[in-house]
Amino acid sequence: KNKTTHQAPPISITSTMITCAILVIALATLCTCARTSDALADTLTQQGVLGTRLGAHELQTLLNIPADHKIDARSFRPTIDAWLPELKARVSGLLGSFGSSSPDPSTAFDWIPSFLGYAKPGQSPFTWSTDCFSSNSLTAKFTDSGATLTLTSSGSSMKDGESNACPGEDVYMIATMEGLMFHQVKSTGTIPLTWNATLSAEEKIWISNNGFAVLKFNGTLLQTLSSLDATLALFLPAEVTRDVWEKVELYNVEFLRSKAFYPLEKRNVTDVIPDEADVNDGDFFGIIRMDGLDPMLAWGMGAHTGHTAIAMRFDNELYICESTTNSAYWPTNGIQKTPYARWMEQAKMASFNVVHLPLAKKYRDMLDLDAARKFFEEQLEGLPYGYHNMLFTWVDTVNANYPSTLVWQTHQVLVGLVEMVSPSTASLMWGQAFNKRLSTTNLTVLETYNFMDKHGIDFTTMFAEPEQDAWIYSDGRSLVCDVLVCEMWKAANLFGNYTQQIQCTEFTNWDTYTLDIFDTTTPRPQACIDADPTLPFCQVLGNYRMTLPGYNTRPFVPHMAERCPRGQPPNYDKPAGC
Repeated sequence: KNKTTHQAPPISITSTMITCAILVIALATLCTCARTSDALADTLTQQGVLGTRLGAHELQTLLNIPADHKIDARSFRPTIDAWLPELKARVSGLLGSFGSSSPDPSTAFDWIPSFLGYAKPGQSPFTWSTDCFSSNSLTAKFTDSGATLTLTSSGSSMKDGESNACPGEDVYMIATMEGLMFHQVKSTGTIPLTWNATLSAEEKIWISNNGFAVLKFNGTLLQTLSSLDATLALFLPAEVTRDVWEKVELYNVEFLRSKAFYPLEKRNVTDVIPDEADVNDGDFFGIIRMDGLDPMLAWGMGAHTGHTAIAMRFDNELYICESTTNSAYWPTNGIQKTPYARWMEQAKMASFNVVHLPLAKKYRDMLDLDAARKFFEEQLEGLPYGYHNMLFTWVDTVNANYPSTLVWQTHQVLVGLVEMVSPSTASLMWGQAFNKRLSTTNLTVLETYNFMDKHGIDFTTMFAEPEQDAWIYSDGRSLVCDVLVCEMWKAANLFGNYTQQIQCTEFTNWDTYTLDIFDTTTPRPQACIDADPTLPFCQVLGNYRMTLPGYNTRPFVPHMAERCPRGQPPNYDKPAGC
């Protein structure tokens, strides 16, 4: 929920891309010489990637992450941007050795594994079926040196010469909070797997309570790597260039068309920038940049924008206020205000697509602009981007906020794996927010999981607890882009009698632009009509026509946006009361 000068998926960019990197580099490292799927599997096995437990040290080595590295809200984005090109080069190099075709945007994020269940030590086998094998089981047993796992597959459904749903192999990830193992199954049989590790006390408690998580990838090793490559092609080179190259922009458009059914027609006129006199304090600006990040965020959270901003005058000069991060195409970090003309120039150079939604006169007249300006200057300006609660503003339900095959169990495991590789990242993105919800102090992610198990609190209940605007994190208030817009409206009394019953930190991009607060009666300028005849608002920048399903339709209700599903694309409709 943020512009591309900030974050992270369906899982955020953190869990998505770090987990992507764990998979890609683990699977791709040292195997660019492999020419067939069997050769790939053989090489990965020889290198200790398939069939071997990978812990923090092994993954930090593969990912080139120092064991003592530290990431905070100000260094997170530059660190990710510096790391992505190396990741992309490794994957593309590996796939090039197979003679693979160009990446297909419709397969991006198909690498996300499906959660199957848990195998608890000392209990009955966990069983499941697949398109390749009708009967599969995993048993687990603690040992002095970690654990032993036994994976059995039988009842092959592979038929020579006949078409069936089996791709020819099953590829699994078996994981705990401090380790993971990849395994490929191509034939029936029983395979002993050794979980070689000195289990920490906390991890052993978690495994005893939950088990070894079993996740299955949705294709072969090669198909999984191809999907990873298709995912990375969304982000690069756009994340590290000032503008978005035409072919990269089109690739992202095709991703949104295939995954989110977002049409995004090409525009003939790209610049319809309003005069400053035509922009009022409190007006909304919605943005999407075709650079992987914004499209991922829009698809993941269920919106047609990836970033939002608000207009506000200070000392009679018009500014655009926003929460974002510095990057290859944006010079300033954190919550900031930029003079209007300069912002438009920067937005154009960065290849932003931008819409302008003026507030209705009724709501403009309600605004206490002095209070909003004071709130911004004294409490918000200069704060870092709101990573601490980014995912918590978005996930309100058990599984109805996740895209694709992602479910809460997978999310829970991925958060633990991120902590294993980068504890400071996990603390930034999840740890502090977990502690707030549990009224605990300085517990790690794994410790909070065990605390919840001990006290009968399930992960989904904790995660979906509404974020509170008043919560203060280690570096201050935590506001993502649309939360900043909403908080400015709230400080200006736009919500009137509902002010104390609305938590802006529960809003997503969709929640802001669907509020019934915008001007739909004043005729649009002729230049807007000429550029975009079918739109009900003005699009001021961009090569592709933005649409906002649900625009200007939702009245205020108490506790809105707190318990809402993502909805299904392309409109992301939600129940009444959201």
